[in-house]
Amino acid sequence: MTTITEPATSVHKSVRVKADPARAFSVFTEGFDTWWPRGHHIGKKPLQKAVIEPRVGGRCFGREADGVECQWGTVTAWEPPNRFVIAWQIDPSWQFDPDLSHASEVEIRFTSEAGGMTRVDLDHRHLERHGKDFDKIRTGVAGPGGWSGLLQLFGKTATVYHEAITPLVFILATNDSLAERSFMGVKPEEFWTRPTPQSNSMLWILGHIVHVRGALVKMLGDEVDTGLGDLFTRGAQVQDASTYPTREKILDASREVNARLYARLGALTSDQLAKPATRQFTHAVQTLRDQIAFLVMHDTYHVGQLGYVRKALGYEGVVG
Repeated sequence: MTTITEPATSVHKSVRVKADPARAFSVFTEGFDTWWPRGHHIGKKPLQKAVIEPRVGGRCFGREADGVECQWGTVTAWEPPNRFVIAWQIDPSWQFDPDLSHASEVEIRFTSEAGGMTRVDLDHRHLERHGKDFDKIRTGVAGPGGWSGLLQLFGKTATVYHEAITPLVFILATNDSLAERSFMGVKPEEFWTRPTPQSNSMLWILGHIVHVRGALVKMLGDEVDTGLGDLFTRGAQVQDASTYPTREKILDASREVNARLYARLGALTSDQLAKPATRQFTHAVQTLRDQIAFLVMHDTYHVGQLGYVRKALGYEGVVG
């Protein structure tokens, strides 16, 4: 994921995926519902299906279980597989505004690159059209939960993975969702609570997951820096909560690590996966594929710990 300097009235984000432009375009549009998060919805009831109608004049909307459709945009340009443009019709109160003269524009371009990659560039421009409070929209779409995080979700779905990696990516993506849900409703002052002297706090566990995923990215050849130092390494001495980074900083590191991790996993070939493991965690770990699978199991173990600590704090379970 990359970000460039941009004017105050626009936002630019981009991501590279291992897929040709036709697949990338299709996943972004026809497959919109397969990656769009349920929480990004302006309706009053839970989102059942997210839709971009594939034509100029097509609506962008969320459908609720009772059939109510909450429109948030209109397609103004449709040029598969190269680009399309949406009129963003959400006002600074995050409600639908039918007046197209008040709408900003979201252009998404798909450019073929070497190695079977596609660069996806997103420009959200003319935010000033939303009026004097347009900065509220810019803050939202430019923030971690805005287009950068959304493109990461899209990239995971659009990338074509090796058949041996596909189920592991599914587990990692499921873990991401479960980890996010584990914090729902938990009071911020409880993020660093340790239910017992033998257990870790929820934010320490999350930081450790990010740390180990960062180690996996490095193992795959990308020198990512989480910015978290050694605070979350295995066996690290527990410190006062004030010495640790905020949840927002840990989540920022997580998004950067995940963007690089999924890109690296998407680039793996059969020959690379068959190479000897660089570290033999157990006697069963012989190849790079085994090593990745072991670390995915480690990831799942700690996501389970998040659920355990959540319940120990008196909250309902994450699953079931």
